[in-house]
Amino acid sequence: MRQIMFNSEVELGKFIGSIGVIPEAYQAISETTLAYQLHTTPSGNTVLAFSSCSPDYTTRFLTGEFDLVPSENLQVVDFIPTKVNSSFSINKAAVELFQQLGDDLKELENKHINSSLIITGSGLGGYLAILSTLRLHHAIDVEESNGSKKTKRPICITFGSPLIGDKAFKSAIDERPLWKSSFLNVVARKDPIASFFSSKTEYKPFGTFLFCVESGGHAAFEDQDSILPVLEAMKSSNDDNTQVYDYTNVLSSIRRKVLYRGVSELGEFNWNPLRAGITLQLKEVEVLSDITNDETEKMEKKQTDMIKRKSAMSAYDPTKKLNDMKISLTYMEWYMKTRKSEGGYYDSYKNATSTSDIEKQQLMTKHQRILNQYWKKVVEEKDMMPQKEGAKLRKRWLFGGTNYRRIVEPLDIAEHYKKGNTNYIKNRLSC
Repeated sequence: MRQIMFNSEVELGKFIGSIGVIPEAYQAISETTLAYQLHTTPSGNTVLAFSSCSPDYTTRFLTGEFDLVPSENLQVVDFIPTKVNSSFSINKAAVELFQQLGDDLKELENKHINSSLIITGSGLGGYLAILSTLRLHHAIDVEESNGSKKTKRPICITFGSPLIGDKAFKSAIDERPLWKSSFLNVVARKDPIASFFSSKTEYKPFGTFLFCVESGGHAAFEDQDSILPVLEAMKSSNDDNTQVYDYTNVLSSIRRKVLYRGVSELGEFNWNPLRAGITLQLKEVEVLSDITNDETEKMEKKQTDMIKRKSAMSAYDPTKKLNDMKISLTYMEWYMKTRKSEGGYYDSYKNATSTSDIEKQQLMTKHQRILNQYWKKVVEEKDMMPQKEGAKLRKRWLFGGTNYRRIVEPLDIAEHYKKGNTNYIKNRLSC
């Protein structure tokens, strides 16, 4: 039976457009008179807002003065790299601006590690909001690894922030789902800064993008193969524009359109629901005529593949998976304890002869296999992205891994010698 697929980003755009905290965040930016300031919104949210950069600095940016620089020896962003992405490139302006803020900002972030903090910035101020959010995420990872359950993840809302880094930078964030899911970049069609870097550069987007137009039309995109062509289409209409964009009116238009939106326009398209949804998104932000059929087909294929992957696998929760492994470990601990009176753990497993002993041995082999597969995968993941001191779940993984080795390795030794092999230590070290 053919699976019917839908574009969930259509509804995502409507939902995001209805969130009152977005215009509140922009209002906080407008009221910020220092480099950064804390605000309390009418709805009670705490917002850390970064002021927009000076017109001179923005002009320098739009003339191409700042481009990607490698991350090596940039201590100001040392909380971002992983083993897989130990080196990445980031826009020079982002590094320069963030470096100027010093340690006072870091202290302020840490004071709100247990608060629901919204971090926001407009234009190049969005660079500061992004880096501040990433640093706070790293600090929260450290706290959670030490057992803290009071921490709360920040949300980053930027307005017209240009793309900040290359593919390796994006990958370093994508590797941490809790980081990746906290970013929203609101981009207006007429904002020249937001679309300054597009599909024809090495820059790559991450997080969710909410594109919008003056009429209130808006659409959300999460995949880079969709975001980059839209940015490119918007860039082509902004080539001669260097004015800093004010989002006040467009945000009001979005709210009105959400409140009074009529019936869905999907019926006018004769495509499948997924293709129709993509087309509706592009039409909503007035770039449908600027996107080629090949680009639209690429978007559809990418979303089809993503839907199939999500259907084939459940969401990965490392905490739950680690807890599930404790069940197998408990079975093996029980076997170890009950074998003490029957010759010991090692000998009972190696010399099992009776039907009852063989059945227990087979049960232990089953749980041993489950644990082996799990810890092999964990080791492979940590080889790619090693955990620093204080990383999330680090102590629990170290403790669990030690218990696993203590219980499972005697059985590996028994199996090794049962097969007539010799010198286990030498063989183990060569594995």
